[in-house]
This record gives sequence, structure tokens and C-alpha cells, in this order.
Amino acid sequence: MNIAPDAPDENEEDVVLTREEPAGDSGFIKFYGLYWRKDLIEWNARQLLGQPGGWMGKGKVAANFDRRKLQMNFWGQKGVYVLYDDSLHPVYAGQAGLTRRDSAGGQAIGDRLNMHRQGVYRNGWSLFSWFGFMEVDKFNLKTEKDEARRLSPRWEFKAQGESNLNLLLASFEAILIEGFAPRFNARGGDLKKAVLVNQFEN
Repeated sequence: MNIAPDAPDENEEDVVLTREEPAGDSGFIKFYGLYWRKDLIEWNARQLLGQPGGWMGKGKVAANFDRRKLQMNFWGQKGVYVLYDDSLHPVYAGQAGLTRRDSAGGQAIGDRLNMHRQGVYRNGWSLFSWFGFMEVDKFNLKTEKDEARRLSPRWEFKAQGESNLNLLLASFEAILIEGFAPRFNARGGDLKKAVLVNQFEN
């Protein structure tokens, strides 16, 4: 996405290009991307580059500052994702980050997508959406030293109440699988102890 630099406005003050804090509880989903194209991802560089809304700032921007550089790498995010075919039909739903006995910390969204890119269904999807549960530490996007941090941010899961990342990942993945019934998901969603309610038919 190309975003042209804003023209300077003498009536507006300079602003720091940092994330705008949401009012109240921001919920469990901290970042998300919809219908990203698989062919635009820099897989070898391990980069899922995006321009997060609310981080662009507003007002007068320095004339020598290119806002197109405001790219952030979401490869290391953890959450859930959906794969689509060319017709936007969901074909697979999964999670990234679930810690199991045979995994150390779980895989990130970028790792899981890259695995699907090379897997048996690699030609069955071309677009994807993702929903991340990890927050990132604040930093000023306008300073040069932060460019490296945007491409290698420190992600942190901030628990809310009695929640934990494993439970969230399993629950959201189950909702996607049961709600969309993607054709490439071989098993049903892990709804734990949730009770299935059948519709009453008179």
C-alpha cells in the first residue's frame, strides 16, 4: 500500500507518530489483517509487513519523512488465521502460538502461514486474514533507531482476568472451524467442555 506524504500545514502542530491508545478495554484482539495476498509476502525475509491504523499520526509531518516507511513486521504475532481461495471462500482455519508438550512457546503466525505455503494445500489458497492477541511495546515510529524495532518488535501477551494464551487460541480456532467448516480442516474445533445445543424442531 502506497501512502503519499501529507503536505505540511502551518496551522497544525507536529505530532509523534505513535499508536493511538484505544478508549477503555481494547479486547483480546490487538491487531488484525483482512484478506492479505499470499503473493505479496516476503517469505524468505520472514516479513509480514503492514501499516497499522492509528500509528500514522496526523497533522504536519516533516517534509523529508516518507510515511510509506511506516511498515511493521507481524510475522512473530500469535493468534488465529483463515485461508481463502480466489473466490474468498474459507478453506482452512488455524491457530499460531499454542504451546504443546512438543513445542517451545508455539509457532508464530508467519511460521504457520509459511508452512501452509509449502504444504499439500499450497495451491488451494491465495488470501488470508489474521487476528493477533499479542501487544507490542510503545515506540516512536518517526525516529530512525525504531526502524529495526518495527521489523523485529517485542510481542507480549497481556492476560486479562483468568484468561491465558493457550485457552484463547484453542477457543478462537474452534469458533472459526465450527463456524466456517473450511474444507481443508480434517478435524472439528476444540470446544473443551462447551455444551452443544441442538435446535428444537417441532
